[in-house]
Amino acid sequence: MMDRNKEKLLPEVVAAADIAPPPGSSCRSLSRRLLQQLLRVPLACNGFALGLTGLCNVLLNLNAALSSSPPPVKYSFIVAAILALFVAYVNQILYLAKISVFPCKVLREEASTPQQISAQVSHLTIPLLTSTTYSLLTSTHMMNLDIGILGLRIAQGTVAVWCTLQLVVMATFLLRSYREGFYPEPAWFPPTVSLGTFAMAGAALKFPAALIATSVWSAVIMMVFTLPIALFRCYYRSKEVAINGSIGILQAPGSFVCICWLVSWSSLSSYSERQQLLLGPLFVGHALFAVAMLGMLSTLWCVFMRRVRLKDLWFNSSFAGFTFPSASSANATLLYVKFYGFDTFIVGKVCASVLAVLVVILISLINIMWLGKLLHCCSGNLSMMTRVPSAQSMDTDTSSSSSSSKEKKLLVSSSVPQQNSGVNIGINTSPDM
Repeated sequence: MMDRNKEKLLPEVVAAADIAPPPGSSCRSLSRRLLQQLLRVPLACNGFALGLTGLCNVLLNLNAALSSSPPPVKYSFIVAAILALFVAYVNQILYLAKISVFPCKVLREEASTPQQISAQVSHLTIPLLTSTTYSLLTSTHMMNLDIGILGLRIAQGTVAVWCTLQLVVMATFLLRSYREGFYPEPAWFPPTVSLGTFAMAGAALKFPAALIATSVWSAVIMMVFTLPIALFRCYYRSKEVAINGSIGILQAPGSFVCICWLVSWSSLSSYSERQQLLLGPLFVGHALFAVAMLGMLSTLWCVFMRRVRLKDLWFNSSFAGFTFPSASSANATLLYVKFYGFDTFIVGKVCASVLAVLVVILISLINIMWLGKLLHCCSGNLSMMTRVPSAQSMDTDTSSSSSSSKEKKLLVSSSVPQQNSGVNIGINTSPDM
């Protein structure tokens, strides 16, 4: 009787043994799926991390402008700035993890065109994240003297390495643009005008005055050669050039270079008079601020010209192009008003503060939309990864994969986007992200 029961149970046991995975295979499968999900981290995380870094600086400058506000208001600005900086680190670390694990694949697939190279803004984000973090820690007295000196050396090394990498990115971008006939438009500004990153980040980290001045004037030269052509093409080719969220980058060069000059001049105030003259007379600041305001007004007009297209695209990741440039316009206004003493006039102070508040609302809205889509995507993928497939679902997937392979090939082939130099700026513009 017992032998008969064993014989009856034996086929079930054997079948269960065939279905059950070998020990440790579930962990390997989960880690493999996690790596696959890491590969799906979008390129736009770079741009949103940069925009959040700019938002952090807007909040800190707004806090300094409203120095007479009560302590609860001042603390709320600092807490909001720390929160923005934290989310910026999350975005940037995600993409750095992706490019560290899959360097060849990422460089082959996400740095193959000038538009994609333009969206690789880690060389701009990481130095600004580093200098902003150091300035925030020192201004709030969160570091003692010994840790502060060590942190300064680490920050200086980080900025030097990534600003050197920026030269490589710019050279690669210019070479690809020349070969592919990609003419100046807003997507040109991140890899070229960002030569001023060393000045903006290095001013807070006590770099030599000659290097800071060289960085500022290099950015000015790049802006002079690229901004007029980009403005002309955005005006007169509004249906071909920058027809997505990348149009927001049009305001970036003027405001970015203005910030670089103002921050650098302020940092050189403790230097000798001869070193201060490396940045030119004070009139240069007025001229750069005028260019910044021209860029902001031109961006508003170009956005109005593309309002139907932008409304249809809301919301996708190309709107990262509005984050850091808008923050730069607000920061340039706040720093300009403070630098030239216009904050003593109620009109100047109110105008700068109102612009900063509007920019904070805009960047916060865009990042909330972005984080919602990113979390929705990740939560769905994680639920799929942690679900244990049943034997029935495995059989169903196996039987349906062969019948639907032709349909998938047809869908993939029909969904390949057409190449257009004015549409794709290297940021994912698909409706789902």
